Amino acid sequence: MMKYALMLPIMLAFASCSNTTETNVVDSAKNLVETDSTDYSDSTAPAEWPRVVFKTTAGNLTLALNPEQKEHTQNFLKLVKSKYYNGQLFHRVIKDFMVQSGDPKSVNASPTAMIGDGGPNYTVPSEIKPNLYHFKGALSAARQSDDVNPMKRSSGSQFFIVTGTLVDELRLKQSMEAVAFENFKQDPANRETILKGQALNQSGNMAAMRELETEVQAKMQPIIDELYAKMPSDVKQRYAKWGGAPSLDNNYTVFGKLVSGYNVLSAIENEPTGSADRPKKDVKIIEAFIQE
Repeated sequence: MMKYALMLPIMLAFASCSNTTETNVVDSAKNLVETDSTDYSDSTAPAEWPRVVFKTTAGNLTLALNPEQKEHTQNFLKLVKSKYYNGQLFHRVIKDFMVQSGDPKSVNASPTAMIGDGGPNYTVPSEIKPNLYHFKGALSAARQSDDVNPMKRSSGSQFFIVTGTLVDELRLKQSMEAVAFENFKQDPANRETILKGQALNQSGNMAAMRELETEVQAKMQPIIDELYAKMPSDVKQRYAKWGGAPSLDNNYTVFGKLVSGYNVLSAIENEPTGSADRPKKDVKIIEAFIQE
């Protein structure tokens, strides 16, 4: 749909990823933290992390950039210094998931303009790390989908800020299906199953495909359980109480976080949207600058 649209990695046993939007969280996420008094708000960052302020028509957003994500942080600071983001729109907004900006084509774009595929004509090498998560407020880089971008290189300019939802154990395990399936595919013992699935997918035999999918999901369950067991307990609790979008973990480069302006982030994500998830009322970046 859009060159740098944020793709949601949903495991469809032998098909490609889908653009289906995240479903709403079930109430059981709240039960995980009923007796947990830890403050999971996320408005602080190390003093050495550079801050960037986005002055928008909805209010100010202050982002802290992780210097350990060197390629992405340096590129982002370069663009901010050059006033690249000034006048751009938050052109793609999905409630309970994320808000996205960074397309230069969105500057002064008409209400019917097709935007979302623009950038500075270069990409940034992936800096995906397993210990950086897509919690609410995470700053992450948009990218093209795996079928044309197997190295998961990031857009040169497009980024998103996670809004997400609370995540219970069931949804957290569901978010691990894509990683579990990759592990399943890499096991030589499953090669015949993979080939069978690819043949069925091409043939269009959906009944047989669903049967095989059920079989594969059963075999994947121990892998998912192991991945869940290895996830740190504080990460599980943060997703449960603070929220986020764990389906994006290990798929997109997180290189910073929102430290001020969560009310503004909420206002942006609640803007009514139209075609291609574009807000009906423009939300514009008036100015972006580095905070001294």
